[in-house]
Amino acid sequence: MTTASSRRPRRGTPRPGARQPGTPRPGHPHASRPGPGRAAPGQARSRLTAEKQRRASRRARLQVAGWLAAITAVAGLVIATVLASGSGSGTVQTSAVRAAPGFTLASTAGRNVSLASYRGRDVVLYFSEGAGCDACFYQMREFENHAAELTRAGITVVPIVMNPASQIRQEMAAFGIRTPYLIDAAGSVSRAYGVLGKGMHAGLPGHGFVLVDARGTERWYGEYPSMYLSTAGLITQVKAHL
Repeated sequence: MTTASSRRPRRGTPRPGARQPGTPRPGHPHASRPGPGRAAPGQARSRLTAEKQRRASRRARLQVAGWLAAITAVAGLVIATVLASGSGSGTVQTSAVRAAPGFTLASTAGRNVSLASYRGRDVVLYFSEGAGCDACFYQMREFENHAAELTRAGITVVPIVMNPASQIRQEMAAFGIRTPYLIDAAGSVSRAYGVLGKGMHAGLPGHGFVLVDARGTERWYGEYPSMYLSTAGLITQVKAHL
C-alpha cells in the first residue's frame, strides 16, 4: 500500500518540468539577454564590420595624402627647374647689333633719365607689362636681391613700363622695390625697341630684356614668356653677347 508520504518527492530533488532556481521563466524580459560584458553575436559582428570599415577608410585617406604629396613634390621640382633655368617654352632671343635708340623718360623718382646718361656702363633695359603683373615685379625684386652679383658683373638693370608713375609707385611699395622705374607713357620707347605685343597684350611689352653696351650699341634681346629670368641667367646672357 502506497502512502501519501511515499508519493512526496524527496527534498532537493526537482520535480519534472520544474524551473531551476535563478533561471528566468519563459517570456521574461531577461530570458534571452546575454550575461554582463558579453555582446550578442549580431552586435559583435556589427562592431567588427564597423572597425574594419574605419581602418580601410583611414588607409585610403593616407594613400590619397601620399599621392597628393608626391604630385606636389614633382610639380614643385618641374617649376623650380624652369625657374632656375630662366627660360621656358617660347623664349625668343636675337643677337642683332645696332645703335640703341636714344630716349629720355621720367622716372618714378621724379626726374628725367636718358639712355645717354648710362654711357660707359653695360645696361639691361627690362620691359614688362607693369601694373597688375605680379611676376613682373617679382622679377625686379629678384635682381635687387642679387644686386651685389650684378654690380660685380658690371650690369645695370633699368626697368621700363607704360603705366602712370602713381600706379608703379604703389606696386613698388607693395613688393618692396627701390629701383626707380622709367615711365614710357606713350609707348614710344617700347615701340622703338620692338617689344610691344610680345606678351599677352597687344599694346604692352611682354617680359623682355635688351642689352645696351657701354658704347650705346644694342647687342642682345631676349623675350621670356615664362615671366622669369634668374640673375645668373641674365649675367650669362650679357657675358655671351659682349
